[in-house]
Amino acid sequence: MERCNFHNKGYLTSCTFDYLTNTFDNRMFVGTIFTFSYVLPMSLIIYYYSQIVSHVVNHEKALREQAKKMNVDSLRSNQNQANSSVEVRIAKAAITVCFLFVASWTPYAVLALIGAFGDKSLLTPGVTMFPACACKFVACLDPYVYAISHPRYRVELQKRLPWLAITETLPSDTASTTTEATTTNATASS
Repeated sequence: MERCNFHNKGYLTSCTFDYLTNTFDNRMFVGTIFTFSYVLPMSLIIYYYSQIVSHVVNHEKALREQAKKMNVDSLRSNQNQANSSVEVRIAKAAITVCFLFVASWTPYAVLALIGAFGDKSLLTPGVTMFPACACKFVACLDPYVYAISHPRYRVELQKRLPWLAITETLPSDTASTTTEATTTNATASS
């Protein structure tokens, strides 16, 4: 059973598993946690997101080729272009969050491997504190990545903070304007 070990985190501010004690059980635990909590999720993230990106790239390429064959600039109407850009933004936000996952958990994984299998003298209090702070920072940053990628949030930022120079336009809602116009015309003719 792993116990809370404050000595592994440089400034003794948080608790983690014991990756410094030189026993077979600790090494087995670190190796298992590294494999199933880092390598396996990282492999799945890389595989699936690379598949998503390749499908988006191939789809865009096919649309451009078809437009070229038809001698038009684009096959999309303005509304479809707006929807496409939303899809691309969502994909970019997901990729950014995945990159942040890699950037935050890789130092922690390396630190645990060094502690269990490497030269423990490399693990100073400052060095062991960096991965913990990186993980906490990214956990706080993820919601902002999603928020900034949302068009309505960006429009609101544009209104409230014009010095950021955000140029965002929301697609017009043609269905609601048509309904309003029809309702107004029907009321006026009655």
